[in-house]
Amino acid sequence: MKWERKKVSEVCELAYGKSLIADSRIPGDYPVYGSAGEVGTHTNYLIEGPGIIIGRKGSVGTVYYEKRNFFPIDTTYYVIPKEGNDLRFLYYKFQTLGLNKLNSDAAVPGLNRNVAYEQSSFYPPLPIQRKIASILSAYDDLIENNLKRIKLLEEKA
Repeated sequence: MKWERKKVSEVCELAYGKSLIADSRIPGDYPVYGSAGEVGTHTNYLIEGPGIIIGRKGSVGTVYYEKRNFFPIDTTYYVIPKEGNDLRFLYYKFQTLGLNKLNSDAAVPGLNRNVAYEQSSFYPPLPIQRKIASILSAYDDLIENNLKRIKLLEEKA
């Protein structure tokens, strides 16, 4: 199976999050994401999960995966995969692209979408993407479970 070199623009769209100031948020069931991760909750969501969130302003290039419906605010991009690309695989791939090194603004760090779109890497066919994502996800689940166990043990100590 041949892996092809592709630009980010060929595998997904980076869509802008929406403005949702803290005073407008009503605590609810849906996580709200900023460039530094989850910043609160809200009663409404913008995107049906699962999804990928990428820091656009501030914490440039940080990559998050959310399984639930969520609300990405305007300091982020969210990823819309193009046909033939696995969302979970893209999550792992984006962690290797060095997006955090692509700061384009002096005062407030920023990730220019056009610069991100030009980043290229090798992508396998969809069945291989799914297999890789499945393996890495299984390890992530093990790590998450072990961290929960550690926390419980520390609380009991």
